[in-house]
Formats: sequence, C-alpha cells, structure tokens
Amino acid sequence: MSLWLPRSHVVRMVGLPTIDPPKITIQGVTVLRRTAHHDPRGFLLETLRKDDREVHGETFAMSYTSLTVPGEKRDVDRWHVHQHQEDRFVVLAGEMILMLYDARKESPTHGTIHAIRMVGPSDGLGRVPRAKLDTESYLITIPIGVYHCIGNLSEAPFILQNYPTQLYSAADEGRVPFTQAPVPGLGGETFGWEKVEVRRP
Repeated sequence: MSLWLPRSHVVRMVGLPTIDPPKITIQGVTVLRRTAHHDPRGFLLETLRKDDREVHGETFAMSYTSLTVPGEKRDVDRWHVHQHQEDRFVVLAGEMILMLYDARKESPTHGTIHAIRMVGPSDGLGRVPRAKLDTESYLITIPIGVYHCIGNLSEAPFILQNYPTQLYSAADEGRVPFTQAPVPGLGGETFGWEKVEVRRP
C-alpha cells in the first residue's frame, strides 16, 4: 500500500494563494515543525512537548480530539474566536483546511487572511509505507483574537488534536458570522467556504 502523501493536490482560495504552514505571516501564529516516523506498523508523531517553549508547551489545561467527515465544515457560516485561550492544532490523519483571519485592529497584520492546508501523517484509512520513512507535520498555535475555522474538502475524514491553553468555557467561545466580518485581504468582501476550491490530479 502507498503512503499518504497527497502533495500533488492543489487547494486555493479564489483570489488568494493557499500557503503551507511555514509561510504563515499573521503575527503571533506559531508554527512548530514535527516529524512523523513511519514504518510498516504505522507511525509515531510527537505532538506537544513541555519543552516546546514557543507554544507554551509547559502549559497544560486539556486536550481533545475531533473527527470531521468529508464535505463538512466546523462553524460553516461563522468564524471562531477566543478571548482567553490559544488553540494548538495538529492534524493526525487526513487533510484539513484551516482558515485564519487577523481581525485584531492593533495587529500589524490586521486584515490578513490565509487558507492553510494541514496534512496528517496518515490518511486515516490504514495505508502505511513498506519501509521506514520520516515526513513533516506541523503544530500551529492560534493566538487570542485571531478568527479561525476549519473544513474538510477532501475525500476522507480528518482527525484534529487540539491542546487549548485554557479549560473549555462557553463564555470564551466567540462566534462571528462571516457576513458580519468584511475582510480587507479579500477587497472588503466577506469570507465563505465557496471561495476555497480543491483541484485534484
């Protein structure tokens, strides 16, 4: 069976390029490179370590795992935003589109919007390599005040692991409808999932 490495797929946002995690420019977003170690038994991936100082790895509040099926989006018509917690995302399996929009008026990158494709070390369908192999993965920290939403535009589920820096609090769960958040980076238009498209070989 082949290894899950769908790098030839193209995902883009209408009018804007989709970027790889290391090219994120929104101030305060931290990207840590992780290495997935593969062999015929599966893979091993260190997701968060307490010595990951750049992302407050020593701060543990909780963790959760979510699975999103093909064609579904979390907060399909609205942005997600926090007042007190930072999210720390890593994709374990499948392919996730992470949208980030810097709505912080005081930020030097205010108005910047990114479509980011995060690929896990597994396709979630049990495919494994025939030999030992290392691949890159990423942990992305989303700062307080940065709007975000996630979606599955692929043909398989994705699994997201999050290590938020605070315990869950409904009072901290902000939702901003797309229609109420014009994006300077989109020429003043609002974001919608129809602006993201996938091209496959």
